[in-house]
This record gives sequence, C-alpha cells and structure tokens, in this order.
Amino acid sequence: MRFSPDDVVCRVALNLGWVRTAEEALRAWLPLVSELRPVSMRFEEAGPDGLRRGYLADLLVVFPPPEGGTADSRTVEDGTARDRLLAPVGELARRVGLDPAAFEVDEDGLGGALNVKDEQDGSPYGAYLVLALTGADPLNPEGEQADYDDTGEDLL
Repeated sequence: MRFSPDDVVCRVALNLGWVRTAEEALRAWLPLVSELRPVSMRFEEAGPDGLRRGYLADLLVVFPPPEGGTADSRTVEDGTARDRLLAPVGELARRVGLDPAAFEVDEDGLGGALNVKDEQDGSPYGAYLVLALTGADPLNPEGEQADYDDTGEDLL
C-alpha cells in the first residue's frame, strides 16, 4: 500500500481478552472502526498457547495532512515534523482510551510508539499498542510484503 509522504500512518493493536465469541468482539469494536475508518483491518482469535486471550485486531489508520498542507507548502508556524506527527496520534490515543503523553517519538520525529505496559492501563477497546510513522506503514516502512521466518521471541 502506498501513502503520501505527508500522511501519518498508524497501526493500532487491540485485544479483548474477556470476550468469548467473534460476534462479541466485533460488536465491541464496531463503533471504533466506524469512526476511525481504517484502510485495513485484521481480526483473529488469540491462539491457545499465546500471551493474549480472546480476540485480536490490527487496524491500519491513515491521517492525511491538514487541509491544504503538504511538506512543501508548510510554513514555520505549521510546526515541526514531530508536531505534525503528535497531533493525529494524540487524538487517536485519546479516542482508543490511552494516554497520549505515553507516546514515545523516535529521534528524527517522524515515527514512534505507544506501548501499554500494564494491562490495567488499557482502553475499553483493548488497545495496547499504537505505532505511527510519517509517510509509510510502521510495520512495513519499505512498502514491500514482508515475510519473517523468526518467531519474534526477541521482541517480547
């Protein structure tokens, strides 16, 4: 999937561990999905041997630049790349019930992550991770299909 260099692209990971059926999970997430209108959504039952229970969802949400704004047309008053990243990410974090102040921006100010460390801090939608990157999918910045052979244990 291709994005404008000015788009803020976010991945939102959700987990409703208390639901027992796919229908319950979908009903719980429907208001959020309707509001955010993700360009892509993955939905699955958590594996029996996994760290999570219930149902999982991954939303890919794209925030275009403010009306009439592109990187080339912005002025100093429009803020830094970091400011342009934090505005939509802050709104998204609040919408899913997370604290925007917990979002950690990378050193170049073009991306970052909000990772809920404590399950009790989660949102009513079960949001536990928000990844953001300007101009690309945070899980696939090169835009190519990725295929990983590793189990990912080193990421835990």
